Amino acid sequence: MDPQADNNNTATAELLQTGAAFAPAVNIPDAFIKALEEGQEITAAHLATTAALDQPGAVISLPEHFKLHDLEAFLPQRRRARGKMTTAYVQPFADYTTAYAGPGAVVFVNADEMSATGVLDLGTVEKPGHAGNLAVLSPKKTAAYAALCSVNGQAKSQQALAEFFEDWGVLAAMTFANEQTPSITHAQALAAIRRITIESARKVDNEEKALSASRTAFESVAATSAEPIPTVISFVCQPYADLKPRNFMLRLSILTTGDKPALVLRIQNLETHIEQMGGELAGLVHDAMKGAMPVLLGSYAKAS
Repeated sequence: MDPQADNNNTATAELLQTGAAFAPAVNIPDAFIKALEEGQEITAAHLATTAALDQPGAVISLPEHFKLHDLEAFLPQRRRARGKMTTAYVQPFADYTTAYAGPGAVVFVNADEMSATGVLDLGTVEKPGHAGNLAVLSPKKTAAYAALCSVNGQAKSQQALAEFFEDWGVLAAMTFANEQTPSITHAQALAAIRRITIESARKVDNEEKALSASRTAFESVAATSAEPIPTVISFVCQPYADLKPRNFMLRLSILTTGDKPALVLRIQNLETHIEQMGGELAGLVHDAMKGAMPVLLGSYAKAS
């Protein structure tokens, strides 16, 4: 036996007996342990996320305090096209949708809202898209139609309505008439609106009998003017860009309940006009698309 080995074993045994072979305990900070745990969690989450993306369901469960960071902004190109293009004109809408349409692209026309939406990445039944790349057609009311809508059904003063006739009488090719006068000039209509006379008459019949009594009251109010007051008005304008001009027939009524007369213009059959304009817009969009993709009546919203 090697004498040197015997000496080493003896020395080791002595150290074990005295406890000198044990190093002092080291206190590891909690922050260091937490950092190690977080690092392991991040690594595990990365591996789980990468694996989930390759699965059909693409669902993963992560702790609530985890935050995912999208690195798309640092890539040379975006992963997929998404955005929203908006225009008030049919042709630019058609040009954009046909240029950037993906598989399964569809255009939805909402006739009630006078708008159209092209979902360019709707996808197919087998491979549905994210429906996040949109083109929106939102026609804007022309100045004449917007002015007409602003006075429709609203009580206006004589001054306000006279200014409306002055501003749009020529531009909107306005014509005036009433039941007695089939043709009233623009100047006559302005003069009649500016000067209106309210005439009121009250009649009371009273009858007394031995056992009964009766009383009847009649009151009449009439608005008159030196010139014929127009009650039927024609207003011709193009309601929206790309749509054809329309003839809106208006009815004028005079309210005599206040100290001053109030005048109200109402568009006749407005709902019919709205339906017809919606149908016209749908036809324009359909023709502009030239069969590049389906054009459907309705609206589309992606479910969450």
